[in-house]
Amino acid sequence: MESNEKGSLLVNIARLYYEHNYSQQMIADKLQISRTYVSKLISEALKKGVVEIKINDPYKSETQVEQDIRAEFKLLKVIAVPSNDTETDVINRVGKATARYLNSIIKNDDTIGVAWGNTLYNFSQNIIRRDDLKNITIVQLCGGISNIEKNIFASEIPKNIADAYKGTPLILPLPTLVDNIKVKDAMLKDKNISSILEFANKANIAIFTMGPFGYDGALSRAGYINREEVDELIQKGAVGDVCTRIININGDICNESLNKRTIAIKLDDLKKKEIRIGVAFGQNRLKCIYGALRGGYANVLVTDEETAIELLKLK
Repeated sequence: MESNEKGSLLVNIARLYYEHNYSQQMIADKLQISRTYVSKLISEALKKGVVEIKINDPYKSETQVEQDIRAEFKLLKVIAVPSNDTETDVINRVGKATARYLNSIIKNDDTIGVAWGNTLYNFSQNIIRRDDLKNITIVQLCGGISNIEKNIFASEIPKNIADAYKGTPLILPLPTLVDNIKVKDAMLKDKNISSILEFANKANIAIFTMGPFGYDGALSRAGYINREEVDELIQKGAVGDVCTRIININGDICNESLNKRTIAIKLDDLKKKEIRIGVAFGQNRLKCIYGALRGGYANVLVTDEETAIELLKLK
């Protein structure tokens, strides 16, 4: 639990900065602390809900590129954050934008299905806590991967969201790809596993990334598919994955045998979700984002402006 002293400091700094228009340096001088620490506490005040920023937009305004993307792919909503900064900054902007959007639509009794990855982990860390929601469930949409040097945060993401919304996290403790269909069938006979996948199918909100495909992709680096399989899939037009199911530029499954060994929500079931939030940006993900939108897997896109502009060039 946060101390009263720390909490009072957050409120004091927030009031000086937002209500009295003090600069960060002025606050630092007044309180005799460093400007860097002031900046950190201002961000913390936003994250912990001490400060809530609300922009009233009765006109539902969009930038031109957001409007063009929404119309081209017949989406409900497009959010394109500024691109002119480092990749870390863009990930933070995309994560925060996704968190704000979810916060604007979530309601009591919602079930949220989530995939994994660094961008979604950032999003899960930026959700503003809500005490007014009831009966929120967060469930994994796809199994995880191991034997990889980079954390994919498969279990941390549902737990972070559940913590923010006082909900229940449901973790899928399985690899996303197994050696053969018999192994998969045996795993899915477990009543606890089948129950989690049933929740995934019933989720009314889905949040997922659209990852690149190739020799450096997560499935390849983890050893789930070998170099020869990568070559074969590239020849078949693989551009990336949606919930670990590998698709081509039109959003079609690239290899049915591989697809049958995948433990994840089926893409046809994903398309049935009321809200399907695709979160991704970057040149290496461009074709996969395009394929996911063409396949109808996302009806909300959160990306950056540079990626959005390039998407329009692919049409």
